[in-house]
Amino acid sequence: MPQVRAREAIQFLMAARQCEIESLKHLLEAGRLVLAVSGLVHCLQRERGASNLFLGSGGQCYREQLEQYQDQARQAEAELRERLDVWLEQDRCPQGCARFFARLAVALQGLSGLPEMREQVSAGQLAVQPAMAAFNDLVRGLLAVVFEVADSATDPQISRALVALFNFMQGKELAGQERAIGAAGFSQGLFDETLKQALMHRIDAQERCFQVFTEFCDPSALTTWQQTLTAPHTAEVERLRRIACTREVPESGGVELAKIWFDQATHRIDAMKRVEEELEAHLERLCESRIALVGSELASARDRAGKGTTLEEEASSFASFFDAAAVETLPGQGLEDSVGAPSLGRSVMELVHQQSRRLQAMEDELQAARKALAERKLIERAKVLIMKHRGFSEDEAHRFLRQTAMNQNRRLAEVAEAVVSMADVLG
Repeated sequence: MPQVRAREAIQFLMAARQCEIESLKHLLEAGRLVLAVSGLVHCLQRERGASNLFLGSGGQCYREQLEQYQDQARQAEAELRERLDVWLEQDRCPQGCARFFARLAVALQGLSGLPEMREQVSAGQLAVQPAMAAFNDLVRGLLAVVFEVADSATDPQISRALVALFNFMQGKELAGQERAIGAAGFSQGLFDETLKQALMHRIDAQERCFQVFTEFCDPSALTTWQQTLTAPHTAEVERLRRIACTREVPESGGVELAKIWFDQATHRIDAMKRVEEELEAHLERLCESRIALVGSELASARDRAGKGTTLEEEASSFASFFDAAAVETLPGQGLEDSVGAPSLGRSVMELVHQQSRRLQAMEDELQAARKALAERKLIERAKVLIMKHRGFSEDEAHRFLRQTAMNQNRRLAEVAEAVVSMADVLG
């Protein structure tokens, strides 16, 4: 009887690893979907900037580039929709996908209005600010899909890679918004206070996103990113930022400055795209290597079990699944004391304890990775509450949170948590 129960324990441990493989396969497919999303986001960012330049100049410039970017975005959207088709198959709908699918539904609903908006832009029937806001909403919906994938990842290494990718994509999107705002201001020959504040908000928010990215990214992506910071376009963007934020745009050079700004900001964002692609490749390699490793070990253990090996040999082969560094006894208790059974029972129970330790270590790592995502959700919720109760715009709400954090010498997330807590208390 003890041997039968011990063998059952090993079978369930094998089943646990099989579940892990299925979860990793789901993450791999989700990662490939993220790649398609990032491609579409990049195209929409370019289209948004060209649209602002076209509308801000009264249709005098960038019509050809705008049409080119629109075609590229249509192609990227078609590729995304093609990849989405497989997610409606039954075997691609694992438990826990409800929020993920809801995010996809919102993103697709936003994309459905894109053709009409393009017609309005091409006809010059849409003002700069509404066009930019519409594009921002589109991209926000797509990035929410990436956020959901990162937030639901169950493997610590993959979770870290997703956190780095999401924050970099968010920083790149803010850089895209900055490009669009700058294109609008320069082409109109004027940065009023609203545009200046919007520009400064995007610059500040980018720095926070890139800081989180550097904490979680792999060394190769970090090196590539550091190289982009020393590129010539970075200095030129800084020079034009100072013009936009500190002094008036020369009347005679507004449109020309707008073209220079758009070109240099585009060089910067294209360089970011290369970093983003490196992050995506790292994520895919990570998923594939984890699936291959766990699958190989599981197949080996099953093969040994099928050849009539003893229970001791099964336990020995299965032990290779676990990281030796994670094998510890329970606090204040040795395995020999915790299991009043012969050596065979102890070896199986040791595997169970190892699995428990491994899962706890994974949970601890996951919590560290998800903290950055949780703080982002908290800040966004606080901004929404402030916008609702103070009648602020999004930029004004962010500025209010940032100023409060500076005045109180606290982290932005701490101030956001206080705002949310107070709202919960007051209903």
